[in-house]
Amino acid sequence: MEKLCPFCGDQAAESSFALEGGILAIYNISPLLPGHSLIVPEHHAGSLFDLSEDEISRFFAFARKVTHFLMQVYNAEAFDWSLQEGEIAGQSVEHLHLHIIPRTSGDLPDGVEWYSLLYGQQSQGLDNPERVRLNTWEHAGATLQLRQKWEEYNKVIPG
Repeated sequence: MEKLCPFCGDQAAESSFALEGGILAIYNISPLLPGHSLIVPEHHAGSLFDLSEDEISRFFAFARKVTHFLMQVYNAEAFDWSLQEGEIAGQSVEHLHLHIIPRTSGDLPDGVEWYSLLYGQQSQGLDNPERVRLNTWEHAGATLQLRQKWEEYNKVIPG
């Protein structure tokens, strides 16, 4: 039986807090740090190579805008981006997605790197009961708050 893509269909659009030009911003169901979000093409694309030049441009322009937004919302001083392309690189969902992780000073214990946390989380798989996840209400609440703040943000900084 073929698994359904978690980023395709109505569920992804409903769980997004922002949408522009066919690209979604979704709060991660298993955030490593507060604000950890994903940038995802609305149509199924397994790879950057599946996108046209125009789509790649829109993808990264939107990612930059969402990153700026998340840094303001979470009072972040910096950010990390991560895009895994292929299983060997750690891609756990066969749909292109970029992780945006807002960072603040001291957000992780000394000696702990965010990438090892992300890799460990992804190696557990999406359906693994050991994987720490927000429950449905927590995720919906975070998404709603971000959606409202995104609307306010766009009034100040349009398109």
